[in-house]
Amino acid sequence: MRPGLLGAALLLVGSAHLFSEHNSLSSRNRLGPGREQASGPEGTKATSGWLGREEEKGPDAKDCGTAPLRDVLKGPRIIGGTEAQAGAWPWLVSLQIKYGGLLAHVCGGSLVRDKWVLTAAHCTKDNRDPLMWRAVIGTNNRHGDHEHSKKIKIKAIIIHPNFILESYVNDIALFHLKKAVRYNDYIQPICLPFDVFQNLDQNTTCFISGWGRTEEQGNATDLLQEAKVHYISRNICNSERSYAGIIPDTSFCAGDENGDFDTCRGDSGGPLMCYLPERKRFFVMGITSYGHGCGRRNFPGIYCGPSFFQKWLTYYFSQTSAKGTLTINILLGQIFIALGSVILLATT
Repeated sequence: MRPGLLGAALLLVGSAHLFSEHNSLSSRNRLGPGREQASGPEGTKATSGWLGREEEKGPDAKDCGTAPLRDVLKGPRIIGGTEAQAGAWPWLVSLQIKYGGLLAHVCGGSLVRDKWVLTAAHCTKDNRDPLMWRAVIGTNNRHGDHEHSKKIKIKAIIIHPNFILESYVNDIALFHLKKAVRYNDYIQPICLPFDVFQNLDQNTTCFISGWGRTEEQGNATDLLQEAKVHYISRNICNSERSYAGIIPDTSFCAGDENGDFDTCRGDSGGPLMCYLPERKRFFVMGITSYGHGCGRRNFPGIYCGPSFFQKWLTYYFSQTSAKGTLTINILLGQIFIALGSVILLATT
């Protein structure tokens, strides 16, 4: 092919790439959310980021829920808890806010994708500015004092649009990390329970873990605590002698009827982690939401169930891959046009 024809061909291919992606982006922006005030399938508002519609993708959507450094058969027996060994819960995240040059732990979270942390919406009631938050991952020390720990900036905070602070209805949120984490023995995602939540019962082996208070009026702890708990039926937990009908339809109870093991302030947003032997994996069956006091008899912890929000969650997980494909195609178009222009200039 002559240089002039080659240059013209490259210009044509590059223009086609840009035209195709421009139309695609225009179509998505008409049908989907805008850039500054993004709305999901249920009207969700995000602080930043373009959001596209695709089915959930990505290798880590299935490779999850395994803790390489933990012996599941010897799971250790937070209020009533014990210190968790490093790497025991590799998806545990400490969500922290900057105060001057310091970082202060506010809530827990669960790494569910390499750039996504699942937490409770009420954790953001005092500050929803992503620039003020950090995610500390890969350590059992909330200060991040571990060779495998990472402190990652937050790109966006996405809160469920129907969250009601007063009643903790729809108490679920996502933190979008500024950069993807690399998985290792200390950093792993936990599985989402979309197709297994119905298997949860009082015999399911579940754990709670966090950096919150170890007593109702006590202080937070620097080292991650853990405790074994179990699912508590709605009939018991929502009865007159317990929460008397106030538990949201998308939430449920877990813990211990006597209050011996429970989550407390500072544990909010962290996972209720349940192990299913038939899957040989841990699932985040619940997000620590609220409770009446801490460790009180007949008032176990209340957890928001991610399985009730499958459509909302997968919508946002899909936007990363969609945006990445769009950026690559635009870049290719620009490269083709630049090469074509250089060749045409050289032949004239």
